Amino acid sequence: MIIARLEGGIGNQLFIYAAARSLALRTGAEIKFDISNTFQYSSYGHRYKLDEFNCVGTIAERKETARFHPNSSSFRWCRRLDRRLPLRFRTIIEERSLFEPRLLTFRPRALVYLVGYWQREEYFRDYAVQIHQELTFRKEHSPQNLALAERMRQCESVFLHLRRIRYDHSLAATYYSAALRMISERVQRPAVFVFGDDLEWAKRELSLPAGTQFVEHNGEARDSEDLWLMTQCRHAIVANSSFSWWAAWLNAEQNRTVIAPAVWGYRGAAASGWLTVSADRCGIAPGRSK
Repeated sequence: MIIARLEGGIGNQLFIYAAARSLALRTGAEIKFDISNTFQYSSYGHRYKLDEFNCVGTIAERKETARFHPNSSSFRWCRRLDRRLPLRFRTIIEERSLFEPRLLTFRPRALVYLVGYWQREEYFRDYAVQIHQELTFRKEHSPQNLALAERMRQCESVFLHLRRIRYDHSLAATYYSAALRMISERVQRPAVFVFGDDLEWAKRELSLPAGTQFVEHNGEARDSEDLWLMTQCRHAIVANSSFSWWAAWLNAEQNRTVIAPAVWGYRGAAASGWLTVSADRCGIAPGRSK
């Protein structure tokens, strides 16, 4: 059995799911999710989001996760022991580097508990088609969102995503200027749709093309609706954010152009086939925070 600790926002949870699910597919293991030790402590108000997708797996019972509580003596003891053991003998598998290639060949011997964000496409690239199929939305979308999605599909739509509030790695306006220029060189008559947590900043600081639409009707409580709308756009300008990373990756458009930052300020990275804006235009420094 594989139990993956879920934490963070919707984009973080999708990365954790994709890595754990791919490990389960590769090894034939059962998959469960631990949501008992994280969300009640979230200062951002994060909550469990995988139930909004057609995911595989179940919620682990408390009796299955009690010994993995971060403050429990059993967890601390097992963690110290595991760090001295070869990977194949460990119970707790922690993300301790930018990329852990051994996870791609690891075969659990019994119960394995995954701890980390696993924000690299390499962890699940071999199962990309199945992950795409499972990360479809369960909910019916509102008439307003359905109408907007239809408009997006009828033009050369480009989503532009911002993440700025309570965030230490905000991208500079120079990143978006460079990304918009790259889009205009590759896409005829792009129609830009702006999403994010600080649309006023975008209105004030960015030189956006005429007709740009700011999407703000869903609000924080319906962030999965924004995610779905972003997947309906043909092209993408992503922030250094797991949220817009997934919006671009889940897009089914074959001839899409995706622009991403060359540096993220944490362990994130652009997916294969994406174009990147150089580090000097992004306005952030590489780091290792979450």
